[in-house]
Amino acid sequence: MGGIGKTTLEKEVYNHESILRRFDVRAWATVSQQHNIKEILLSLLQSTIKMDDAIKTKGEAELADMLQKSLKRKRYLIVLDDIWSCEVWDGMRRCFPTEDSAGSRILLTTRNNEVARNAGIENLSMQMNFMYQDESWNLFKSAAFTNEVLSSEFETIGKKIAEKCHGLPLTIVVVAGLLKSKGAIED
Repeated sequence: MGGIGKTTLEKEVYNHESILRRFDVRAWATVSQQHNIKEILLSLLQSTIKMDDAIKTKGEAELADMLQKSLKRKRYLIVLDDIWSCEVWDGMRRCFPTEDSAGSRILLTTRNNEVARNAGIENLSMQMNFMYQDESWNLFKSAAFTNEVLSSEFETIGKKIAEKCHGLPLTIVVVAGLLKSKGAIED
């Protein structure tokens, strides 16, 4: 499900102080539905080696080999965000060293359960859930009203709006932001 908070959670993990200390190399690539393997490889390589224009002219196979060599004997965290198909994971998995990578991790997000199963991580996966109504309201209130004191009428309306967002954090924040920026709620 898009907008449920997978990428936000992933960013929190990726930038956490303990993660920064634990891994020699951290690299992030957003895959998306219209993926380009070469662009994904270049994105990951930017964090693992010094890039120059010559590297950008190389083919996928050379880039995959460069990525694998740059990660060898290092403890790495690779983030592959928003994988839509098994083919992408199958194409990427060979780029990562399988030996001498003790403690290395690959974190991926997907809205497709088949991708998670194909990655062999069903026992290590985390299913994101929709927010409860009170959580939705608290997020909506903090995004739309900041520190304002609300009348019971505005609170009732705000709770109904938050409920219409169906527990999706991204939707809640966007709708709340629109209300706040438009000055839609006035005394």
